[in-house]
Amino acid sequence: MAGRSWVAALVQLMALGLVIGLPHQGFAQKRSDRSKNTGKSDSRDVVGPKRTDRTVPESERVKVITKTEFVKVVTKADKGYLSVVAIPSASVTLNALSAADQKKAPAIKETVKDLDGSLNLINLLPGKYRITIEHPDYNPYSDTIQVDPARPETFVALNKMVSRYGEIRIGGAPAGAKVFLDEMAISITPAMSDGQGISLSRIAVGKHRLRISKDGYVDLNSEIEVSPVPPGKQTFVSAQLDLAKVTLNLNSQPGGRVYIGTEEKAIIPSNGNVTISLPPGQHKLMVSKEGFQDWRKDLTLSLAKNPATETADLIPVPVSTEGDWQPSLGARKWYPPTSSWKFAASGAMIKGDQLVLFDTEPSRTFNTYRDFRLEFDVVFANDKGVAWAVRARDVNNYYLFEISTATGKIPVLNFYICRDGKLQWMDSRPVVEKIDKKGDSFHFIFEAHGARFDTSMTIASSPSTKPLRVGVFQDDSFSYGGVGFRGKDLSESLLQTFFVIPIN
Repeated sequence: MAGRSWVAALVQLMALGLVIGLPHQGFAQKRSDRSKNTGKSDSRDVVGPKRTDRTVPESERVKVITKTEFVKVVTKADKGYLSVVAIPSASVTLNALSAADQKKAPAIKETVKDLDGSLNLINLLPGKYRITIEHPDYNPYSDTIQVDPARPETFVALNKMVSRYGEIRIGGAPAGAKVFLDEMAISITPAMSDGQGISLSRIAVGKHRLRISKDGYVDLNSEIEVSPVPPGKQTFVSAQLDLAKVTLNLNSQPGGRVYIGTEEKAIIPSNGNVTISLPPGQHKLMVSKEGFQDWRKDLTLSLAKNPATETADLIPVPVSTEGDWQPSLGARKWYPPTSSWKFAASGAMIKGDQLVLFDTEPSRTFNTYRDFRLEFDVVFANDKGVAWAVRARDVNNYYLFEISTATGKIPVLNFYICRDGKLQWMDSRPVVEKIDKKGDSFHFIFEAHGARFDTSMTIASSPSTKPLRVGVFQDDSFSYGGVGFRGKDLSESLLQTFFVIPIN
């Protein structure tokens, strides 16, 4: 039975990397001679390192065998063998638990020197031990183990030891960002940054305040929990910083629309104040509201002056006075100048798609009206009708009304809205009166009241006691603007007289 135990012990020790001699003698290679020869040739003497002068005989002392060093040893059937797997540089202490064993063998304390964390002890007295493993970076760990004679034991503590430190991995931070841990600046060395992120090692386990800062960006403030993780695993923090912005407090007329460049950012609420976040730099600010002149300002925003405050005082659009035009005035009172129109003593020949607006204002490019009455006399020069524009904000945004007399079709009054130079058909009304007589003259009366537009007419060849209503339309897209004329679908019309008067 003892022979079988000895064989099993030999096999297991060889698996652990230990070369052990036979009961009478053993042969092994020495990497270094760290013990002195006693001069005796007793085959039971051990050739190996001496650690301390214990009270037990030399032949009875516990020996440490590494995987890279071979020594000549003699095994004993009544001794135990222990392999410990822990942290490199850890301190391993064995204390016998029974009083009798404590008298026979003092406490054993060794240091794990192998880089793989292994420590191999032979020549141990059998019995129960309290094993304690300590390392500066880990919490102490202890357990009770049993060492049996002639039977190798393995104690794996590596996965049971809890680290006092962890690692933080910061990803996505912009180049040059500053890192603060618990408000202490961290000096980032090249070894800590690999181009993909920043690694902070030996961070105490527990909660920490992490702040990442860079000029021109909003600070990232985060509370993180650093865990005692095994090597290769880290606490990850995403540090995608947002660009810093300036807070603009804008005061203006409720209902006004706020634009930065061409982008609408907000509508002024009922309290007259709105807050907008903008990046530092140059911006074009505009506040626009129907019935008021656009307010514009070039802004230079800086983080050094944050927040910024602006007040946009909107001025009501002034309404023009009444005005008229006669052929004798020629191209005067029309904007913009156009080569498409031809002026003669009989009137102005209107053709082409360009909008031309009535203009008698010395300080503005064209007259502006809210509610008004427009009257004009016209001849369909090429029998295709006439088109007039009202409440034009500019030459690309307006209402358009058209009498269309295309050959072979019922005459209609068409209603369009032009936005950004693009016409959109809205509605139509049939014209029941006969208006296809060549060279006939028509007197149109157009009235704008709020969102209601009313068109009537009289026909020179068919006089009536009162104007004939042609059609009524409603829309509230534009509340004010200019009046004028343009061609539509190659129409040509001769404007003979024109008169406009505001309505209170």
